[in-house]
Amino acid sequence: MSLADDIALIGCEIDLKYPMSKYTSLRVGGLADALVTPNNLDEFKKLLDLLARSGEPWVVLGAGSNTVVYDTGIEGTVVSTRKLKNIEIAGGDKVFAETGAVLGTILNRTIKAGLGGFEFAAGIPGTVGGGIFMNAGANGGEIKDVLETVWVWLGGEEIAIDGKDLKFEYRKSYLPEGSVITRAKFGLRPEDPVEIERSVKEYMDKRNRTQPIKMSNTGSIFKNPPEIPAGKLLDELGFKGLSIGGAKFSEMHANFIVNAGCASAGDVLGLIEKAKKEALEKRGITLETEVRVIGKDNA
Repeated sequence: MSLADDIALIGCEIDLKYPMSKYTSLRVGGLADALVTPNNLDEFKKLLDLLARSGEPWVVLGAGSNTVVYDTGIEGTVVSTRKLKNIEIAGGDKVFAETGAVLGTILNRTIKAGLGGFEFAAGIPGTVGGGIFMNAGANGGEIKDVLETVWVWLGGEEIAIDGKDLKFEYRKSYLPEGSVITRAKFGLRPEDPVEIERSVKEYMDKRNRTQPIKMSNTGSIFKNPPEIPAGKLLDELGFKGLSIGGAKFSEMHANFIVNAGCASAGDVLGLIEKAKKEALEKRGITLETEVRVIGKDNA
């Protein structure tokens, strides 16, 4: 039997030669050999067991909101967590969420439940898994502030890790090597839903005014260096509106690259490299990407 046959026996959906430009929020990227979508956590863990034994390359992807896939595509299997989105509020102030649950959806649920602490997620399009992996944050908060426990698949079993043990840093976590996030528990606090909604509306109004949310983008391209916010640095260097092919730095916010029409991953990566080069040469500042670049680099 082939690997695809074994995957089908688990019950997962399989799409062969899947165009990753349809998956990522920036709408760029070549073909993945296979896109596999588990329907529930049990299928997810069985799939990870199978792929780990297979010796074939694989990668797990959430919403694709913070990801650039090379034009040459992805060799092997892309595991999509899009259907792993269950959210449960229990014990009054605890939120349990699967790895594919969208952060904005959790925020909406917690507002209705009168729970505060998740407001930082307003406007962040990522998922629980990606959010924990990169310690996603905005609006003065980060996911580390509310994470109590994360469960990961590691070596064929699911284990629980205390959030404090991940030693979070700015846009970074220290998950065990080879582990994959399956679900998480967040601890929030009771608050007036009206006040939470007011705060979220302020955050979203500011985001709408300052970020190109109506155009395909990956979110912030670079982490903020210690010396200066990345957007301010790029603005001062004249990158607003600068384009290569169909990709350009947004006129609204210089730390966003948007797909202005038929952009390729090569266009996007060309802009990233140009910005890194000029920031280092002209200001002596090393820019580090916040986006994840995956796939086959045949450049």
